[in-house]
Amino acid sequence: MADYNNRTNKDIQNSLKDITDLNRNRIQKSIDFLKKAASDSERVRKQILDGLKKIIIDYGNLHYSNCNQAGITKNMLKLNVPDGLRPGEITKYKKLIKASVIEQAAIETVLSIVGPAALLDSEYEWFDLIDRSGMIERLGKWPIHIKVMNEEAIKAAAEFREKHKAASITKIKIFGLGGSAAPEEIAKEIIENSRKCGLDIEIVRADTPNTDTIDGNTLTLFCSFSGDTEETVNCFRKVNSKTDFIAGIAQGGELKSICNEKHIPFVQLPNDKSDPAYVLQPRESVCLQCIAVLSFLSQIGGLKEGSRGALSSRSFDFGKLRRSVAAWRKRYGPDVNFVNNPAKKLAFFMLYGFDYSSVKDAVVFDVWDKKIPYVIGDYNLRGLTHEVVTQFRERSKACAVEGIAPEELHNSVEAIRASLESSNAYRNSNPFVYLFLDSADSEPRIGFRLEKTRNLVLEGKAPFALLTAEGDTPLERAFSLLYFNAHMTTYAAAVNGFDPLPVPTMSWIKKVMAEFPRNRSDEKQRYKKRCSIVKMQSFGRP
Repeated sequence: MADYNNRTNKDIQNSLKDITDLNRNRIQKSIDFLKKAASDSERVRKQILDGLKKIIIDYGNLHYSNCNQAGITKNMLKLNVPDGLRPGEITKYKKLIKASVIEQAAIETVLSIVGPAALLDSEYEWFDLIDRSGMIERLGKWPIHIKVMNEEAIKAAAEFREKHKAASITKIKIFGLGGSAAPEEIAKEIIENSRKCGLDIEIVRADTPNTDTIDGNTLTLFCSFSGDTEETVNCFRKVNSKTDFIAGIAQGGELKSICNEKHIPFVQLPNDKSDPAYVLQPRESVCLQCIAVLSFLSQIGGLKEGSRGALSSRSFDFGKLRRSVAAWRKRYGPDVNFVNNPAKKLAFFMLYGFDYSSVKDAVVFDVWDKKIPYVIGDYNLRGLTHEVVTQFRERSKACAVEGIAPEELHNSVEAIRASLESSNAYRNSNPFVYLFLDSADSEPRIGFRLEKTRNLVLEGKAPFALLTAEGDTPLERAFSLLYFNAHMTTYAAAVNGFDPLPVPTMSWIKKVMAEFPRNRSDEKQRYKKRCSIVKMQSFGRP
């Protein structure tokens, strides 16, 4: 027995080392061994989980430059980002990516042993280890976000009205990128679905915008979480001379400095780390920025009314929204266990394609055999659909596909059908899990068509889920989908083996681009060089 225990202990240590070494020839066998050995006895199970816990802590901490400092709170964590292309920084980046892969391997091994319920439920330690910065905790602060940003926007709108007492606005353009464009797109969608504004609202995701469509009657909003987004600041410089109707939304940075210098109305995003509404990343500011835009536009007055009246301070009941968000948190927040938590269950379903119901199911799925989320919504939910897909990509680090009906039904349904039929015929694995978003704001005919498509094309052939908005108004319905999916994709990050906060590649590329001045000659000459139409780079061989 002693010899068996010694041999088992040595095998465990070697298998854990295969994970930290990323031994491509042995890592899968080692993970399978750890999963099987964990069922031998409680002592062996604890030894394996303790070893995996140490790997998760050690390699996950490398993504933060101050993770081990005394007195550091979750809101004070600082991401470890390589500084562009300076000597040693590429090596630093590669080290971060390797650490991320090692951490994922350890987390997925834990998932295969304990199952998703133990991985995600707060009564266990795993989710807190993975979500180091406490993103799931900050999601609980949305009621505060709503209150704070409404107050800030009211002040900026009052300044705008004082500065432009006889404003005649004929169009609205909102400039932003990524996490500072998605919230604005959703705000636009809420206004459109409310039918309270007769003006065209355009979200401009650009570096060098076409200014021919901007005149003195165009209201322009410039949105940047940090205030230093290169493209948004450049848009401001291009547009500034075209119109006086300008406002900014940011934490600070260059955008805030420009607004202060030119006495431009400015909506302040929380920038004090002790502020309960403070968030660490742009994609966490969706509630902050969406409320800022909605409140600002509803308070400035003078906008052309829509078929159901005009935008005004009474258009959106933010107090009721705060109460609704608090109630939703009690249904799918981290303290609600897996069995009773639809957001946790959907997070697992979207990555594995089946409804995990008990710990016994842990033995029947391969943690590496994951699906690709395919999210479909109608045109009236296009901003929300895009946000869900974006959060799968950035927060959960999972490739995801976006489809907007009715266009999606015309050019993708044959591909979906062909993929499913061939998978069933040749017994191949279908790669997708479909998520349909539905709402009272959806176009009725298109919603009906999506229902028929599910019944006739997907039923019994592919895993899919239907997520329906709740609430009495377009504002509530949009936020019900928004808030649910913010939780779901945060849980999905852990199921996928990642801390939801770090985005090392995107952060590094931003640093790289900052090293190159704008309007370089090689930027303009790129497409003047003679080159082949198609250029391919292979990796490995079939």
